[in-house]
Amino acid sequence: MTSEQHMTSEQHQSGIDEELREQVAVDHVKRALESDFDDHPTAEVERAVEEAREQYADAPVRDFVPNLVERDARDRLKESP
Repeated sequence: MTSEQHMTSEQHQSGIDEELREQVAVDHVKRALESDFDDHPTAEVERAVEEAREQYADAPVRDFVPNLVERDARDRLKESP
């Protein structure tokens, strides 16, 4: 394996790690919101989180996506009956 191929492999692994880290963080957000909004059906909380996350699908910087998802989903859930 050449150094160029190795770097590509490392970069690929890094991307996977970042995706996994984001998914774990969003799962944590989902569980926290399910607890905070226990009067809402679980499916509604999950939908609010997924819809909020979709807004940031093309965000070039992913570091704050879980925080933004939490804020947006929380706002959506506060507005729903």
